[in-house]
Amino acid sequence: MSSWNLIGIIAWVVVIALLVWVVFNIRNRHLKLLVVKKEKITWKTVLTDLIEIIVVIAAVVGMLYACLFSNADLSSKKDISMSYKYEPMIIQTTEDGQGYYVKISKGNSHGNNDVYQYWVNNSTYNVSSRDATISDATLPFNFSGVRISWPVDKFKQMDDKYQSAYVITAQAKYKKNFINGLGLKAGRLATEYRVLRVPARSFIDVSHSK
Repeated sequence: MSSWNLIGIIAWVVVIALLVWVVFNIRNRHLKLLVVKKEKITWKTVLTDLIEIIVVIAAVVGMLYACLFSNADLSSKKDISMSYKYEPMIIQTTEDGQGYYVKISKGNSHGNNDVYQYWVNNSTYNVSSRDATISDATLPFNFSGVRISWPVDKFKQMDDKYQSAYVITAQAKYKKNFINGLGLKAGRLATEYRVLRVPARSFIDVSHSK
């Protein structure tokens, strides 16, 4: 774990301590009025209670938002660091002798995601179409809907090196800074996305799930 995440841990300790203090402070003030001073609870006391409760709620909501609900802009160099890995795919052969690099198992009629199967370093990999796309080298690069910065110029070099048959694995990690540390995200993986590059659509084998 990155040391920057200690900021978030300390912040949570402070918030919890504040919550405990408010509970005991409200209780002690009420007991002092009712038992020691023999006085009734006034609107001033109630207003003080409400202010303390609102402060605690705001602190808890703020920390929950920072930890669970804040989504970093994956194209932001301030919040996210990107890395890319390129691996050549191994060609497979169908029973009729047709070569292919990617096999698509189509989802059923209920809208399930397709599954892309490919081979790298004599190992088989399966990835959901939610986390990957297939790129046909005969067409322009198109990654619409994927909020990641892509080094397209580098892809052109890889096309020549691997004959347009390779996997691009893009990893986005939260940078080690104060904001990400406050949300306990510094150094953690934000998302991973893969582009399966094939020379042409004819190098894709499509099957249907039962």
